[in-house]
Amino acid sequence: MKVKQADRLIGVPMSKTRIIFAECARLAGEGVDVTALTLGEPDFDTPEFIKESCKKALDEGHTKYTDNIGILPLRIAICDKLKRENGLDYDLKEIIATTGVAQGMFAAMLSFLNPGDEVLIPDPVYLTYSAIPKIAGAKVKRYKLLEENNFNIDVKQIESLISEKTRMIAIVSPNNPTGSVLKRADVEALADIAKKHDLLVLSDEIYERLTYSEENPHISIASLPGMKERTILLNGLSKSMAMTGWRLGYIAADEKLIDPLNRMCFYMTAGATSFVQEAAVTALSHDEGSVEKMRSEFKKRRDFLFSYIDSTKNFSCVMPEGAFYVFMNIKRTGMSSDEFCEYALEKHQLAFIPGDAFGECGQGYVRISYAASMDKLRQAMDKLAKIDREISEDRISVRK
Repeated sequence: MKVKQADRLIGVPMSKTRIIFAECARLAGEGVDVTALTLGEPDFDTPEFIKESCKKALDEGHTKYTDNIGILPLRIAICDKLKRENGLDYDLKEIIATTGVAQGMFAAMLSFLNPGDEVLIPDPVYLTYSAIPKIAGAKVKRYKLLEENNFNIDVKQIESLISEKTRMIAIVSPNNPTGSVLKRADVEALADIAKKHDLLVLSDEIYERLTYSEENPHISIASLPGMKERTILLNGLSKSMAMTGWRLGYIAADEKLIDPLNRMCFYMTAGATSFVQEAAVTALSHDEGSVEKMRSEFKKRRDFLFSYIDSTKNFSCVMPEGAFYVFMNIKRTGMSSDEFCEYALEKHQLAFIPGDAFGECGQGYVRISYAASMDKLRQAMDKLAKIDREISEDRISVRK
């Protein structure tokens, strides 16, 4: 049988993150001790009280289909969280439980982008944001997040990209991979642009509980005047509650937007897992200090990495304000992002993600995840120090 993939998948590559993850797993299976700072997955276990809630739900028989938009107690808990932490007022019918934020991305773009429409996305950004529009037949336009601007947005550049075909702008704050957090003035400027040009805003806020600067806290764009009606807010529990494998996220959107989103979600998964939804109610309603404990530990790790990288001769980085990534500049090495990552893995069993996996503006950088133990981070920095010395002594053969 001759198999031909659909045209919509042409030019949609497999995630470099997953490719490197698989290679690390292969090497580990061969007995190689790889220090991998690759995946955006907290090393903490899911808090015990959440696991107990899930076990209780299973014991009580919560194993059936649920309403496509999610069980009522979960939607109540989400609305309460959005009001309490973000100053947002959503009705229960304006919430959809999803199998992670990725499903929300797909639903939002496939529900509102037609072939030929344009969507603005950050560069660099999590690579799913460039893949989904291609699948939808839409055109991606990238607005640059540059190191010289601390990876903040350039409002004038964003506005220059807008045409009569532009339908949506995606914002990811805190950003993956740079760790930058949108400033209030920039959020307000983006809101003005969206209203001026009648754009939908896709706001990915999955890392919003993991910010480290009191001077620049997370602000949801949906909280600004006139923005709830044009914002599709994505969030979840995977990053802040160490629940990546549970696959539970949510969409919050105005009632005028929610019907097509609901229909699209139904034909994707027909609802999130029932007992996971029950556990998520507990996670959202009874934090028990888990988020702050993890946030505090991530901040210590961030500070350690920044200090260490800052002491090297050939690497540098901007202090990230959120998430759990450092976007390290490797341009002094003379290597591309791929070359550097290949060298680090092959010669020192040290794994990072090439920056260009997140867009052209990521060339010359690597993403380092500090969602790992301090022991593992120290081991990684010891290996990085060896690479730094080899570069300084001109002992790396792969340099261009």
